[in-house]
Amino acid sequence: MKKSVLLIGAEFIIVCLVTVISLYTSKVNEVQMSTMETQDSKVVKTAHQVEQVQLANTAKDKKVDKNKKNGKLDKKKTKKEKNSLKKTSKYKLAGTFKVTAYCNCSACCGKSTGITASGTHATAGRTIAADTSKFSFGTKLKIGDHVYTVEDRGSAINGNKIDVYFDSHSAALQWGVKYCEVYVQR
Repeated sequence: MKKSVLLIGAEFIIVCLVTVISLYTSKVNEVQMSTMETQDSKVVKTAHQVEQVQLANTAKDKKVDKNKKNGKLDKKKTKKEKNSLKKTSKYKLAGTFKVTAYCNCSACCGKSTGITASGTHATAGRTIAADTSKFSFGTKLKIGDHVYTVEDRGSAINGNKIDVYFDSHSAALQWGVKYCEVYVQR
């Protein structure tokens, strides 16, 4: 009988130890899960904050791009540019223009002679095409820091559009489309 009491006692102790170990393991797992949930929550919050910043930056970039497309420029910069031009130059603001580029290839102008509508030979850095109802041939226009001469016109060049001449098609493509303030010589 002593052996069976000892065995029962040993079994009881083993069952108690297994129960205690199970409870301890369960509590440890619970704490680990809680910690992981907290970390996951922090990661989600951080990811959400990053996403919000990215969305805000995208919206800001779109607004800047939209303003460029609409010809709106930074008012402070524009005033500063206007004041410096008034003080130091003989040019007056003609407005904001869509400025594109072309070369003498048939894809750009339908011919490849290099002769402009005014009869001059198109020259990079000098020749531009403009609406001749706004600017007659020979008019000097300042775009950025460069002065061009209206020597050409085109069927797509009307209103506030200007086409700058380049020697090569790749250079014209590299220019792309820009919105610039254009100044006319007084």
